[in-house]
Amino acid sequence: MAKEIKKAGFIGMGDIGLPMAKNVIKKGFPTTITGHKRREPIDEMKALGAVEVKTPREVAQASDATIIMVQNDQQAEEVIFGHEGLIQGIKPEDGILLMGTFAPDFCRKVAEAARAKGADAFDAPVVGARMGAEAGTLGISVGGDKANLERFRRLLETMGKITYCGDIGMGQIVKLANNICATVNAWVLVEAVNWGIRNGASEELLIEHIKNGSGSSFIAQNWAWIKSMWTDPPPPTYYVGVKDMNHVLQIGMALRQPCHYTAMTCEFLKGPPPRILPAK
Repeated sequence: MAKEIKKAGFIGMGDIGLPMAKNVIKKGFPTTITGHKRREPIDEMKALGAVEVKTPREVAQASDATIIMVQNDQQAEEVIFGHEGLIQGIKPEDGILLMGTFAPDFCRKVAEAARAKGADAFDAPVVGARMGAEAGTLGISVGGDKANLERFRRLLETMGKITYCGDIGMGQIVKLANNICATVNAWVLVEAVNWGIRNGASEELLIEHIKNGSGSSFIAQNWAWIKSMWTDPPPPTYYVGVKDMNHVLQIGMALRQPCHYTAMTCEFLKGPPPRILPAK
């Protein structure tokens, strides 16, 4: 009988990763962590009972399943395959849960390395932003071996609701489709609001009316949070959108699938954040 997942590891405790990690430990999973960039999240997690170790290898050795929530493929490559990397400490029947947004091909590479160790890997990226992470209501699109997923369900459901999407990499495809909608919509909504302001309406009136109309969206419903990221300079997470949209464009190019709006929005994201006009 395959072993039950009882102990978690967590690497990548940023804006969304930290509240995810907090839910994991608060909902009963002893959690081992290691620092990636900042010290503050480590101290917050230790206050909740998490155990800090020095390397990703030690995280894997202490855990049955390790969650990776770093920002990009390069960081995940370092954490998993680098010096003292996670793969060196992985044990048979362990799991690697790739919960950041990564290229599907990278997820397949990790799964192959995990299989060589008798372990499992799933891509399980999330939607729902920081609010969903804090509430434990994220949408989690999972790709990987469906027969083995049940062992990891209880751990994943500490953070949100699972949608099984197919083989490894398909969780990322479904997540990226969501991100196309969210990212393009953010810029369209700014354009609509600015158009309304130039015609004499207030920002507050426009947003409240759009929230209740056919133009509503997750972006509109969480307008205050979205605007909080449009600072000068923007937070590092603002530019994560460029990485995600580049994944979309590269996959689309290989498929000869046009992605006109994605390409346009990707160019916008390389510049400063959008600005809301002052009231007329």
